[in-house]
Amino acid sequence: MSYKTSEKNQYLDIVNIRSLEKQFQSSMKQQNHNSEADFILGGAGDEETLRANTDDFRNFKIIPSVMHGLYDGLADTSTSFLGQNLTLPIIVSPSAAHGLVHENAELETIRGVAKTGSIMTVSHFSNQLISSIHDSSPETPWLYHYDEDSDSGLNKFLLDTAVNNKAKAIVVGVFGASFGRRERDLKNKFDFPSDLPFQQLSAYDNYPTGLDILSVNNRKHSDINPDRIKVIKKYSKLPVIIKGIQNGTDAVRAIEAGADAIWISNTGGRQLDATRSTIEALPEISEAVNKRVPIIFDSGIRNGQHVFKALALGADIVALGRPVLYGLHLGGSKGVESVLRHMKSELENTMLLSGVKNLEELRKYAKVERYR
Repeated sequence: MSYKTSEKNQYLDIVNIRSLEKQFQSSMKQQNHNSEADFILGGAGDEETLRANTDDFRNFKIIPSVMHGLYDGLADTSTSFLGQNLTLPIIVSPSAAHGLVHENAELETIRGVAKTGSIMTVSHFSNQLISSIHDSSPETPWLYHYDEDSDSGLNKFLLDTAVNNKAKAIVVGVFGASFGRRERDLKNKFDFPSDLPFQQLSAYDNYPTGLDILSVNNRKHSDINPDRIKVIKKYSKLPVIIKGIQNGTDAVRAIEAGADAIWISNTGGRQLDATRSTIEALPEISEAVNKRVPIIFDSGIRNGQHVFKALALGADIVALGRPVLYGLHLGGSKGVESVLRHMKSELENTMLLSGVKNLEELRKYAKVERYR
């Protein structure tokens, strides 16, 4: 029996991301995809870090300053990143296997991204071919999330494919030598459906078929060090972004190795539990980076106030993961578009109520302070 999931393509009336998550859970349950939903929603261990990523935003409070005039009631969220003009400072994080939630998988995701003037990050574990994703929306900028494999031939094949399909940068993940111990997945005995292949990996002639999730993990080559970063950058001739930075020391090392941007992330609490949330790590890392390269920030963002706080504390770009998958499942490309537009609208509202009219003013004047 082939894997069946959503075929929807409709705009969503979103009140907030919390309610959207509940709709996603309900829909996946109706389709008998509880274990797949848990794979997406869950985190490592007791899910302490998963919860903290969102909850710790409460420790940081916005201090509005509005006595200098309210302007014309419009907020400008436009920005640029790696030479790309964006209508909002929100991009899409890499996440594996979009085919778990929609039959068109990443093809549908990038079409939704295209409608909002954002950027998509394509996962190493995409269900669709990179060439198909690019061809689905040729003008949409995209980044490739690259995981080193034990097969150097596969590594070159993937980098060549990304370059040939006009990736704007290579995102190198530095999350350690293993998948996180995700208790929901262990309880469910989760594995990717056999009839939902990772087409880009399978396109490599020597890639073995029928690998379970543990076998895929065992192929990972974890020795991502400064020298290896330089090799990847030289080989691809593309900007390199280091994803998985969780402290200032690693941020500095990445920059010294030639990183063109750093990406603060704990993969949404999916790898190592009991770490600090990314919003708690952001001020330290921002100080260490000292504006030398752009900072991308993810993990736990669920509303426009979260975006505002991250930008005020030093991020240049924020990235959404799970909420995009909710939108993809419930509405296809239009659902993805709906999620990004919802977040943009909430950010605009927060900016106006806080007394800033554009992102330049936000970064210069917005006050976000830590309270406990």
